Formats: sequence, structure tokens, C-alpha cells
Amino acid sequence: MAIANAQARLNERRATEVEVIATVERGVTFPTQSSRTGFRCNFPFNAEWNGKFYTTKKVEAIAV
Repeated sequence: MAIANAQARLNERRATEVEVIATVERGVTFPTQSSRTGFRCNFPFNAEWNGKFYTTKKVEAIAV
């Protein structure tokens, strides 16, 4: 069930599994609530999303 939920979240945010893996492997880390670790990385996007054009996409992943 957790994998299906994670895949659904990727789809709704237009992120790919490859981008999330790259974010965890080489992104900037930051602290989050509940003693978790966050990872953040920017990727080229150059596309429209929700009616607005973006040149970059910020992907954030939270690890338990």
C-alpha cells in the first residue's frame, strides 16, 4: 500500500522515481519535523504546470 501511495504522489507532483533517487543521493539535506531527514534538489523543467511556466522543478524527499 505504501508503494502505491508513493507512486500516486510522484504522479500528482510530476516527479519521477529517477529524480527522487538522485535527490536522495546528491541533494542538499535539511532537518524536518519528527526527527526525519529531508533531501532537496533542483532539476531542469522548462514546461507549464497548472497554467504557469517553470524553468526548474524542485524535488523534495523525506526519509523516515
